[in-house]
Amino acid sequence: MRKKIISLISVIFAVVCMIVIFRFSSQNCTDTNLVSHGVTSKLASVIFSGYDQLNAENQNLLTEQLNHFVRKMAHFSLYFILGFMTALSVFLAVHKYIKSFAAGVTVCFIYGSLDEIHQIYVPGRTPLVRDVIIDTAGGVCGILFCFMMISVILNIKRVYTEKKTASQ
Repeated sequence: MRKKIISLISVIFAVVCMIVIFRFSSQNCTDTNLVSHGVTSKLASVIFSGYDQLNAENQNLLTEQLNHFVRKMAHFSLYFILGFMTALSVFLAVHKYIKSFAAGVTVCFIYGSLDEIHQIYVPGRTPLVRDVIIDTAGGVCGILFCFMMISVILNIKRVYTEKKTASQ
């Protein structure tokens, strides 16, 4: 019963992640730049001591230089979560790493491709093959992290069961 609940929750998180990705992709060029510049500015103020003492021109210059990296990391991170959740839900259903990996990569690649196609119709946005590659790479890393977590949990469960059996 617990596996079904975890599987359902992971599917819900994957769908929510897809909705978030779609919403970000639906923003026009101006809106998405405002959001990413705001996030980048906040990150810069946390990461770089003295950022707040810089004049507005230098703050903007630093923010501009970091903004591209932050935007690509946002792609990577969202697809990391999508890959993790997709692989987890499939693994809980079939208990096969290869099928879970294939499903996760396929979902991330197809959704990333559809997301870029969607951007053709959003003013000021440009579809980029590079973004599909970043999205898929994020998904693969999320899947691999998921498998590491599954392996750790299964190993802990096995050790606990062996100790419990040995003490009886």
